[in-house]
Amino acid sequence: MSENKQPAEANTSKKTELAVAKKKPVSTIKPPKKPATIAKRGSQDLWQAFDETFDRFRSDFENLLFPISDVFSIVPETRVPAVDLEDREKDFLLKAEMPGFKKEDIEINVHGSGVEISGASGWKYSAKEQAYICKERACKSFYRYVDLPEEIKVDDVNANLTDGVLEITLPKKTPKRKRKIQVK
Repeated sequence: MSENKQPAEANTSKKTELAVAKKKPVSTIKPPKKPATIAKRGSQDLWQAFDETFDRFRSDFENLLFPISDVFSIVPETRVPAVDLEDREKDFLLKAEMPGFKKEDIEINVHGSGVEISGASGWKYSAKEQAYICKERACKSFYRYVDLPEEIKVDDVNANLTDGVLEITLPKKTPKRKRKIQVK
C-alpha cells in the first residue's frame, strides 16, 4: 500500500495561475492647443497698462495699511486721457477721450512745440459731510502734455468737444512738403 501512495504534496493539485495581460490605460491624444494670439500693442498702451497696474497695486497696498484714511480724505482720481495725433500735411489733429467732461472743465495751453491738456470734473465732496458707507462718485482730474514733431501757429489753434471726444486742430507753422518716391 505504501507503494501506491504518493507523497501528500504530489496529490494536491498545483495551482496554476493564468497570466492575464493587464490593460494599459488608453492614452487619449489631445490635439495641441492653438497658441494664444496676443494682440499687438503700441508702446504707449504698454506704459499705460503698466501705470494702471502699479497704481492699482499702490492703492490696494495703501488701503491695506491705512483702511480708515479713505473715510476721512478724498483724493481725486487721476487719469490720463487716451490721445491720437494725426498729421494731415497742413496741420495736426489731436483727439483725446474725455468722457464725462464739459468744455468748462477742460483747460488747453498751446506752446510752439506742444500742447497741455488738463482739467477736473465730477462729484466734489465737502469736508463737512455725512458719514458715507460707500463713495463711488469721485472727482476726476487729469493732465496730459503732447509733444509735437513740428512747430505750430499758436494763434490759429481750434478746439471742439463732441460726445466726449476733444478735437484740437493745430495748424503747422511751415508745413513740410512730402514727396512720394516710387521704388524701381
